[in-house]
Amino acid sequence: MPVIQNRNIWAGLSLIAVLLFTSGHMFNHIRRVPYVSGNGRGGISYFAGGFQNQFGLETQIVAAICMSLTTVVNRSCVITANNLTDGILAFATITLALKVPRIADARMQQVAALAWATVLFLTYSFLLSVFRIKNGGYPFWLPPF
Repeated sequence: MPVIQNRNIWAGLSLIAVLLFTSGHMFNHIRRVPYVSGNGRGGISYFAGGFQNQFGLETQIVAAICMSLTTVVNRSCVITANNLTDGILAFATITLALKVPRIADARMQQVAALAWATVLFLTYSFLLSVFRIKNGGYPFWLPPF
């Protein structure tokens, strides 16, 4: 019974489900898309242009950018990925909302808030640049990408 009522287990399961379905995993599973493709110049294309196409690695990149570090949520590694961008957006948001306000020193609190806000800005900027690859006519962007 305690396992069923544990909020952290349900939070971890919810994160897994959200990431699987919002990142496009089911699209890949149903349509059996290629993992990556050549770009025609001897390189590799990780993102397919347009909204009706995508590659398998594209799904994993978007999920890694958006996914939260489950060690913050439930102190155990339920979700792991082989990418250093694991959970940067969610981790920065959780840290700004929960950890930074608890810092006693006002100067350190200000530095931490600015640092995590910068990380959040840069990661979201990268996510928007990925979206511009998918939709070339998208008019909005954030520097530096």
